[in-house]
Amino acid sequence: MTDYDGTTHLSEETHNAAVVGPIAIRTAVFVSGIVGWMLTITFCFCMNDFDGILLSATGLPAAQIFLNAGGRTGGTIMWFWVILIQFFTGCTAMLADTRMAYAFARDDALPFSGFWSTVNAYTHTPINAVWLVVFFSCCLNLIGIGSTQTVVAIFNITAPALDISYIAVIIAHLVYEHRVKFVEGPYTLGSWGKPINAIAICWVTFVSVVLFFPTTRPVTGANMNYAVAVAGLIALFSLSWWWIAARKRYTGPRTKDILHIVDIESSEDGSYSPGLR
Repeated sequence: MTDYDGTTHLSEETHNAAVVGPIAIRTAVFVSGIVGWMLTITFCFCMNDFDGILLSATGLPAAQIFLNAGGRTGGTIMWFWVILIQFFTGCTAMLADTRMAYAFARDDALPFSGFWSTVNAYTHTPINAVWLVVFFSCCLNLIGIGSTQTVVAIFNITAPALDISYIAVIIAHLVYEHRVKFVEGPYTLGSWGKPINAIAICWVTFVSVVLFFPTTRPVTGANMNYAVAVAGLIALFSLSWWWIAARKRYTGPRTKDILHIVDIESSEDGSYSPGLR
């Protein structure tokens, strides 16, 4: 039920991404939706003591469901796999964050972009961007040692921020489609595009507002959902940097030279179709 959007992070590195990328995204969303629905139904059947699960001594309702269903041994084994999956999810998330950090630095959209976009001559990887992500990830987790409420507010912003990043592109396309000439790729939704985009915008807007609300009533300073405050700070920093410097230097992905080289090399060994250039 997490990281099903991981296919988007590697689309730039695939051949024929204009077709393979959308197919991979739709397949990932469909499969994750089916499997996630099955998991949710399974959880519901195993919730025989709702209040006891919420008030679990473990502090983790999901862990208590496993313990109730499989006993101490079975629940512990199942929870081990959850921890393992979360570990690999963290690895893939850091990989995606590193990829995006490098891409934005390469395109001169970050502070000190020249440093973060440097590719190590030995490993041929953007090590500086990797350590940037690792450093910030460690700092975020260290915040939890001093203030659980603060780190929860930071973590609560992840879901709405991810969803908003999806519709930001859709909204930009709808706003600028009559001002900028968009060349459609080989994989489009055709006449279904606009209604599906409208539904996506409405749904994400609704669910994002809901995710910013507190989870309990009455609302107090202790149970308030401060994710909206974190979102405001992130937006303030991003917009400030855009107006101060990035808007003067950022012109979009600077990958034409790289793609040209790949095109030539791939064409020489026959693994790339000239018709997809």
